[in-house]
Amino acid sequence: MSDGGSIPKHVAIIMDGNRRWATAHGLPKLLGHTKGANIAKRVVKRASERGVEYITLWALSTENVKERTPQEVDHLFSLLENVVEYLGELLDAGVRFQVIGNIAEIPQKAQQVVYDVVEQTKHNTGIVLTLAINYGGRDEIVRLVQRYVQSGQGVGAVTEEGLGQYLDTVGMPEPDLIIRTGGKHRLSGFLPWQSVYSELYFTDTLWPDFDEAMFDAALGWYGTVERNFGK
Repeated sequence: MSDGGSIPKHVAIIMDGNRRWATAHGLPKLLGHTKGANIAKRVVKRASERGVEYITLWALSTENVKERTPQEVDHLFSLLENVVEYLGELLDAGVRFQVIGNIAEIPQKAQQVVYDVVEQTKHNTGIVLTLAINYGGRDEIVRLVQRYVQSGQGVGAVTEEGLGQYLDTVGMPEPDLIIRTGGKHRLSGFLPWQSVYSELYFTDTLWPDFDEAMFDAALGWYGTVERNFGK
């Protein structure tokens, strides 16, 4: 099957390079994350304009929470607590907001803010913006198995479709296109279950330098790809 010239229904982005961008500009690393948050808003707006229906942004990994300094992690959570301020006009324009990841282990204030925005926008009909927060692919699969076991279903009832009902992304289409900025050519545990047939687009551009034209270029590349899903 050819998807030539089409717009992906679901784009997922690994927003890599905030800290390196800040260092290259002689700025504190924390300011790289602030700049990156503003770029995210611009890219979501452009995705909506181009007809993308779902966009998922990896904002914070489980490894980030464990390995980065408390000061940096606190700053990332403070950005999250101000998500309404950052997204402002997007939410007013009908964006539906969702979160995935191990949200139960982030600070209570940040949890409350994101869940409030999820509730406030649940009836919106615009692009679905999902933030992956404290997300790791292996962690998601562990939590999936835990939920399945707690459901009381036996081993004999295991199917791909059945297990898929316990994913963080249940109800969402799998990503057609995954973009990673920052020069690394790997997924680093991002959506391992969901990405098996995703097209992968890598760019050396650091996330704070990624703009609407670069997003358009990724969509243009996607439009040239012949997708056959194993057929």
